[in-house]
Amino acid sequence: MKADANTSQTSVSTTSSRQVDVFVQFSGYKNWLKFFSERVALIVYLITAAGYVLTANYALSNGSKSLPLRPFFWTLVIETLFLITLRVMDDLKDVDTDILAHPERPLPRGLVTAREASIVVHTLVAILLINGIVLAVVENLACGLLCIATTAYYYAMFKEFGCGHWLSARPILYIITHQLVVLLMVLFPVAAFWGADSLKDIRAWHAALLQLGGSFTFEVCRKLDPTAHIALATYLVSYGKVKTFLMILAAVLWGGWAAYVLAVEIIMWPVLGFLLLSVIVLFAGQRAPGTPLAEGEKAPKGHKLVELICTLVTILTMYIVPIKVWAEYPKTEMRFL
Repeated sequence: MKADANTSQTSVSTTSSRQVDVFVQFSGYKNWLKFFSERVALIVYLITAAGYVLTANYALSNGSKSLPLRPFFWTLVIETLFLITLRVMDDLKDVDTDILAHPERPLPRGLVTAREASIVVHTLVAILLINGIVLAVVENLACGLLCIATTAYYYAMFKEFGCGHWLSARPILYIITHQLVVLLMVLFPVAAFWGADSLKDIRAWHAALLQLGGSFTFEVCRKLDPTAHIALATYLVSYGKVKTFLMILAAVLWGGWAAYVLAVEIIMWPVLGFLLLSVIVLFAGQRAPGTPLAEGEKAPKGHKLVELICTLVTILTMYIVPIKVWAEYPKTEMRFL
């Protein structure tokens, strides 16, 4: 009995010690606020989310300027949560790479712990899943299921679809699998505004395709630094200039096609052409990808200008359909193929 009592006391002591250790190891709310201030660009996320949601509404509005407020604000918040969740997922997933390439970031420098980041990820995923269930009841089943499907796809991306090493060795497949979620990000608010039948409308899919083209182009164009750390395995360093340009060209072409169907090509085609021209000029004068800087050599800056141009084009892509409806220009009707 005495031994049992001692064992019980030891067990309680150990449990208590673990609880104290967890409490002591908590990085603190101030550190997490600092993490979010450094890594979560809330204004950018709101602009992106609003672009997707407004495009979803106005692509099928037949020229009407009305905007149902309940589905707008609800989907806006959820889309923003998607982007915040993705940010934390990416930081946690890439922590080993960031230790080498970006040691100044919060996780590599120990501002917060990986265990806490994992808890945050799973908490956000749970919140999104609950919202999906509520949306299925309050709005419509298709809307709720698409919210759940988008959350599940983000989680699959977080887990690298169970084949991370295989995908990492194939950057083109990697970017395709990680960009397809944009389709869901647009179709989800489409269903919220217009119901399940709207998913049969060609305009809904081309609105999603337009945003996919913009997102894909931005993902490649924001990584055109020829001196990027090899651990980052950027598309430029992995594939070289020609293949990287072809990736950008493919995204621009399908975005341009979607712009034609949505009758905004008169605006989008010139700016997409200008973007392609800026990439050609950059690559023509750029050093060989993967070449390290010599001692005292200044870092190249030309890619920063292309990144800025691509950012502006991407924002225009997000808002071109709402602009068409609000400004009543171009007056060309959307094309039903």
